[in-house]
Amino acid sequence: MIGTRASGGATRLGTDVERQIAISRGALRFQPLTRPGWGRQGIAYGPFRRENGLVFAVSITNGHNTSQGTPNPDSFIKRIYRWGKGPNADPWPARALAWALGPRKKGTLRRILWWMRSTSRTFGMPDLNENLALGWFTTKAPADPPKDGCGFIMHAAEGENGELWARVGNRCLSAFRRLMNLQVQYVVVLRERGAVYYAAASQGAHGMAAFPMMRPVAIDPFNDDEILYPGIHQSALGQIGFRVDTRVHGVRILQLPELASPFGTAHAGDPLTGNGPIEDGDHPNPEWHILKGSIIRTGSGAVNGASDALAIADPGAISGLVHAMIDTGDAPTAAGLAWRVVDRDNYWLCRVSSDDCKLVRVTAGVETVVASDARHRLGANAEHSLQILDSHGQIGCYLNGDHLFDAWIEDDHLEGATGVGLWLGGNPVAAGLRMREFEAHPRAVPIPEAIRFDPPWSRFGGQTVYEDDFAGAQENLAEHVPQGGSVSWERTLGIGSVELDGHSGAKVQATVEEPFPNRAFYTLPWSDPDFADLEVAVTPPGTCRGQQHRCRVGLAFWQDKDNYLSISTWLDDIYGGASMSVFTKRWGFEELYDAVWTNVADKIVWGKEFRLRVAFDGDHFNIYIDDEPIMQRALTDLYPDDPPLRITRVGIAINWEWGTDTGSTINRFTARR
Repeated sequence: MIGTRASGGATRLGTDVERQIAISRGALRFQPLTRPGWGRQGIAYGPFRRENGLVFAVSITNGHNTSQGTPNPDSFIKRIYRWGKGPNADPWPARALAWALGPRKKGTLRRILWWMRSTSRTFGMPDLNENLALGWFTTKAPADPPKDGCGFIMHAAEGENGELWARVGNRCLSAFRRLMNLQVQYVVVLRERGAVYYAAASQGAHGMAAFPMMRPVAIDPFNDDEILYPGIHQSALGQIGFRVDTRVHGVRILQLPELASPFGTAHAGDPLTGNGPIEDGDHPNPEWHILKGSIIRTGSGAVNGASDALAIADPGAISGLVHAMIDTGDAPTAAGLAWRVVDRDNYWLCRVSSDDCKLVRVTAGVETVVASDARHRLGANAEHSLQILDSHGQIGCYLNGDHLFDAWIEDDHLEGATGVGLWLGGNPVAAGLRMREFEAHPRAVPIPEAIRFDPPWSRFGGQTVYEDDFAGAQENLAEHVPQGGSVSWERTLGIGSVELDGHSGAKVQATVEEPFPNRAFYTLPWSDPDFADLEVAVTPPGTCRGQQHRCRVGLAFWQDKDNYLSISTWLDDIYGGASMSVFTKRWGFEELYDAVWTNVADKIVWGKEFRLRVAFDGDHFNIYIDDEPIMQRALTDLYPDDPPLRITRVGIAINWEWGTDTGSTINRFTARR
């Protein structure tokens, strides 16, 4: 792909050391590297000269947000053994031979080499926990994107899946964790100095605004690199041999005047420069109100009088990103940002000084210190960036890109208040402390039409075909007829038993001592081969970690014994979290290491019911837990040349994934056309 022309005429720059970048089915495809690392795989354009309002927009589905380049503790021989121990597996020599000679023989040698090398500890590669970078960089193939330019970085967050970083100065600001494996639109807007970062995904996605809106997630006020290359770069894909391609659905680079205006998408902004005091009614964007003390404009920023001062503005909508610059002199005093302001006696304040940083909640005039951080503070004779992120039930505070208090604060106090402002303490006039470039952005702003990509595939069923709460007499699920139905459930695959308990639930017949025997599907006939929308409510066994219980229940889409898709839970004591995994069998063979998964943190726990919903059209599938989207993929992401799977039966899966179920309860099942 390097050196070819994009549809808009630009030349594709970058690097593709292993020649694993391609275009298929209308999207760019990054395939996993044999040898992970930065500077080996990426697409870039340009170069461009920095310009206020110059935008790089990308629509992308990262292969795995939790991808890491780490050594595999298993030897190659041990992995072959495990490969042969998969669900309903043949002995491994027959399995390996079937794979090498079967319908996926194209690319077999490369896959074997990639798989072998991914097990090695001897290649001298450091652990890689950052797997994707996109934005504006100083070269077309940056050697270390987390230390270059203005870009988003995806950090592997273990059980919480992905952690979204945005580069601020020489740091990477952690915007939030628990970014699921979804199609995301990222937008990086250059300013004369630095950049503003935005992100969008499907309705309900954690940490994101929903299309056609985007969420402001960070401001970088520092970077001043003049010549930049917009690009997308990958260092690692998958974990311990599991792999799936990254798909880039679209790229747009253009200058947007509406984003080049002062403070861009901010609904409150003021450079805080000039002469004379800030007064009630001063500055129309929006008007300031002085709640305490006095604040004076100078040519280099705002200072206060001889006592603490608080000025607020009310843009009429909740602010999700608040930012200001603080310039210090020889003996910096204190300054801060206020938000969720109701009046002078009720607000939140992040206060920074030469001693420490504090998060303060003011209620009825009484201050409560919610969090304190003595490791970060204002330095002398320096410029500082202070910003607040407040969205999705989390408050994040950042000084120069560093995450204060080592935590996101979850507190809904004054959640609906819309006032924002600035606080100045002590005597900054004498100390030389000034605040400038104040701006507050809404939690979500419209994506400009010129950079608005098509949203991810999304479809739901509107007609219920089956609905079963498993009430009734005790019986085997394979003998049970759903309410209002005319056919009974069928055990289509596997052995083992699921029994109705005579009240409300179908229990997997298994215990810690005698877990469920391998994989099984219980299904019902389906008349629409092109689409099904399934939902199941499950209560995992046990009550807490440490009891050795496992949950492996999910959903199944069946074409025939050689072609099917299963989506199932992975909850186990051996890992601090849970995940949702997708296994597919095509043409009579299932490649275990082509399984796709997403870690879901604590959304699934022992003894607590959760709802799993999957919509599937034979190629695309969307997965939801309790209505939150957690994965969006397509079977053609795995196998580009495969035709859609034809759905002839639908139902419940009890899966194998490094262990089997120990007694989950299935509470409800719904299937919609």
